[in-house]
Amino acid sequence: MLNIEILGGVGEYGRNCFYIEKEGRAILLDCGVMNNPQKTLPNLTEAHVAKLEAVFISHSHIDHVGAIPLLEKWGYNGPIIMSDMTAQQLKMTFSNISIFHPESIGEWIFVNKDVAYQWGYSGHLIGSVWYKIRFWGKMLFYSGDYVTDSYLLKATLPVADGTIYDVAFIDSGHVEKQINNFQTLQQIMEYISVHPEQPFIFPSSFSGKTVDIAAYLHQHTQRTLHIDQDLISLIEQYEKASENLLPTKGILPSFKQQCQTKSADIYFVPDRNASELLELLQKIPKAIVIFTGYWQKDNYKMMLSKTEYKEFFYKTHPDYQDILMLSKKIHAQTTIYFHSSFTNRETTLLQLLKNKKA
Repeated sequence: MLNIEILGGVGEYGRNCFYIEKEGRAILLDCGVMNNPQKTLPNLTEAHVAKLEAVFISHSHIDHVGAIPLLEKWGYNGPIIMSDMTAQQLKMTFSNISIFHPESIGEWIFVNKDVAYQWGYSGHLIGSVWYKIRFWGKMLFYSGDYVTDSYLLKATLPVADGTIYDVAFIDSGHVEKQINNFQTLQQIMEYISVHPEQPFIFPSSFSGKTVDIAAYLHQHTQRTLHIDQDLISLIEQYEKASENLLPTKGILPSFKQQCQTKSADIYFVPDRNASELLELLQKIPKAIVIFTGYWQKDNYKMMLSKTEYKEFFYKTHPDYQDILMLSKKIHAQTTIYFHSSFTNRETTLLQLLKNKKA
């Protein structure tokens, strides 16, 4: 019998941390904090950590890795498993990080005789992955943060081999929406094309979405781009990891060079640095600000009181239709939907279907 404890991430958007125990031995799926000013910790305790045999990290965003220092604080010295690319992105260093490389995709990797895993790309961020885990005779699936239609990044699933998972954890981050990312990219491009004299500012994060949008505009418009230096390292990783990209896509050699142009038509700036955005708006007051995800209007209200802005939602998690697809392809006795305030521990696929019909 599995003991599953949700230490964060279900019924809320952040601090993803899932504890699975059987007969006193346990694993952890992600170890994040809430992406708020308080950086709220998961409900992880020293007693949880004492039983851990492995920690699986899906990607480097703070709501999936921000609480890893608690593991070190409480003496955990087992493997912290992640992709090579994720390890490179971490702002922290830990002696017990255990990385896997692209050539191991689809293979069973053994942690010990009772714990083994496979992995695949999840399309959310360069290096982000899902896990299929064999844990003491039980089978688990963890989607991590998942994007079905990234412009550049692959999103795979485990080979269909008849596996019935005991438990599946499926990202439901955009369950309230139905979005086609390619249509969103076209809408952004068309909007920019009908404003040929105006510059644009995209508040952006260290994410697959940022590179998707920037690369698409580089390839489909004549406007020049500037990407903040804090985000350039992300583009460099795309150059190194062609196996993580869709086979028909890639980063053009001119992309990185052009993105460092000082004077440009389109700017990508960190979305959590309001002062940098304000400074840029003072330099180019005619700029139109483009928001591509959830944003706190109250935080920008004064700043944008005299500024034109536009919203185009580009999904970074599964939407309603994606969640249905994932739920049907990942056959599980129990499915836990995480990463959304619209789903909770009791949410089932049947409830999702009923809610949509209502």
